Amino acid sequence: MIIYAKGKNIPTFPFSRLLTKGEKLSDTVTFVLDRYHNGIDLSDCSFLIRGVNSQAQEAQQALLPKVQNEKIHLSWNISEYFTAADGRLELEIRASKTADDKAQQEEVIVKYTMAPVFVKPSPNGENQALPDTAEQAVTEIAAAAAAGLESIRAEVISLNLDEVDKRLSEMDAKIDIFLARPEVIPVTKSEYSTITHKPDALYVIVED
Repeated sequence: MIIYAKGKNIPTFPFSRLLTKGEKLSDTVTFVLDRYHNGIDLSDCSFLIRGVNSQAQEAQQALLPKVQNEKIHLSWNISEYFTAADGRLELEIRASKTADDKAQQEEVIVKYTMAPVFVKPSPNGENQALPDTAEQAVTEIAAAAAAGLESIRAEVISLNLDEVDKRLSEMDAKIDIFLARPEVIPVTKSEYSTITHKPDALYVIVED
């Protein structure tokens, strides 16, 4: 995600609800700043992002600047210290450089103002712990199989087995009647006198 600063103001709305409590280096936000501020070249500065969470705990993380023409790019790979607590998170970016005096102290050149962002709470379960994902998958498969078997049983029960038996009996009776009919054989009178007659056959004399 790339965020462009407007002067000393850095908008936070695009990532205002990006973070979740307990995350570690899960997201990267790149801030793009003007290289020059009030005539000062910020490319020689050190950059630091600070955060104060809802528990008044402070987090700090150094940002390495990359100069590209008239812009400075700061990539913030968000550490877990910024997501240690849910709720409101105040943010600030500071640009500083070492003073030229003998003390060699760090002087803050500019502070970039940022609207607060919010760290979403991570869901907390109650009662006993959930099984691991592999066990959950096996349980779901078993439940699906059981549901399928139950559906098959319901379909079988819904069949009228008495009706099926009745239809089969009717079919058997019709087959018996058909098989009991004599074979009808048309023959001429001369053929009838010369052929061997079959039992249970009906010979019909036809004209020659």
